[in-house]
Amino acid sequence: MSIDGSAKPTRKIDVAADMLNEFRAAIRRSPVRAREADAGLTVALRDRGFRMDGKSLRAMQAPWLLTGNDVRELTRDVRTISNLLEQVVGLALNSVAFMEQLGVSPNIEELALNDAPSRLAIEFARYDYIPTHGGPRFLEFNVDSPAGAVFSNILDTSFQTQECAREAGMHSLFPSAPTADLYADALLAAYSEHAKATQDKPNIAIVDFDGTSTLPEQELLAQGLRQRGYVANCIDPREFEFKPEDRGLYHGDTRYHLVMRRALVPELARRRVLVAPFLRALRHGDVVCVNPLRSKLAGNKNVLEILTSNAFDRFFTAAENQAKLRLMPWTRMLQERSTDYMGREIDLLSYVATRPEKFVLKPGGGHGGEDVVLGPFCDKQEWLKRLDEAVNNQGVVQEYVNSCEHVTLLTEGAEVVEQKKYLTLGAFAVRGEYAGCIGRVSADPVVNVRRGGGVVPVLELGGRSKTGPIEAARPRRRRTTGGRG
Repeated sequence: MSIDGSAKPTRKIDVAADMLNEFRAAIRRSPVRAREADAGLTVALRDRGFRMDGKSLRAMQAPWLLTGNDVRELTRDVRTISNLLEQVVGLALNSVAFMEQLGVSPNIEELALNDAPSRLAIEFARYDYIPTHGGPRFLEFNVDSPAGAVFSNILDTSFQTQECAREAGMHSLFPSAPTADLYADALLAAYSEHAKATQDKPNIAIVDFDGTSTLPEQELLAQGLRQRGYVANCIDPREFEFKPEDRGLYHGDTRYHLVMRRALVPELARRRVLVAPFLRALRHGDVVCVNPLRSKLAGNKNVLEILTSNAFDRFFTAAENQAKLRLMPWTRMLQERSTDYMGREIDLLSYVATRPEKFVLKPGGGHGGEDVVLGPFCDKQEWLKRLDEAVNNQGVVQEYVNSCEHVTLLTEGAEVVEQKKYLTLGAFAVRGEYAGCIGRVSADPVVNVRRGGGVVPVLELGGRSKTGPIEAARPRRRRTTGGRG
């Protein structure tokens, strides 16, 4: 997949390769200009308020180009994964065994079971993957509160204005990441088709705890909604009041009808006493929540065991089982047991302990790359120690997917230095449809901006569905029944 990994060159791939070569040549022709442009991208994000853990995000002039074939494949894959995750949520809500398999806490389980019904459990998502010769391999699913789309779109479009990008013709390409307008359209569509929708023009609260690093992105979404004439504000969930007499969610004197939830479900569960009025309103009030609370059920890494174990194949179609095998690496919860691996039975812990080069250890509910251990980059004694820790902390083991290397050009004084970094991409899903990508690079093979990585522009040469996310952002017929979606 993509220009760095395709086995069969096509005209579009050749065009992409030519653009990258011309871009790198433009960088080398004028290192000073390139250094200033590189700093300018970081400043552009900083000036819009984008930071991670109090630090400016590092934006790099190292574009990743997706061909039309890449985009069409991602469109199919995102649709498939979204459908699979919706099925997993439905199975968990109706099966104690499935809920136990997910390994969520009792508090999160209660929030999910009491969630208001809606057609989709997952309105917005990001599926992180590594591009490989055989296509994308999806490592994890952020379906609780995916971030990064709006700032990625700003990065993509800002990069296209740089002289080096224009000289290479990249200004004519399609910026991959979704716009704030698309998110607004989808949010309003989710509201209008919901059984709890009571207003033609709802007041909108974008809800997260004060101090969250993604608040600037949320404020941009609120600004866009206000420009359309909506009341829209970013509000801490601890500041709401629920009035049972009119089933209303209030902040001060203003009633809110639509919540764009950015607060993580585990945080809401952990602070459930402090946010009790907010949670009561979601359960009993006339307020629509996007993403629904039950979306978290599909975000636990244990979901990947359900999707990669033969024991659960009977719940899916033959075509879905083939797609799962192609798209997702083998994943298991770390427990003392036997399981299937590559068509044969293994003793899980002893097999993983003696073959670190094949596996990755991950915390079951972690994020941000924290406590991820890559076996191929770990010595034997350290691997055994970290395996023991992962078992005791309900971690998972995942098949190692070869890292994708991405060439970046760094300017040092008057010199241009070529460096190879590790790259991962995140495919955004809006109402189950592919809506673009975010690109991240790092010298660390565990790629994440929280671990010192950077963000890169992602541009598309074509292949985008003209009806996919646009159609997804149009409301379906409003629900009138109480059944779960």
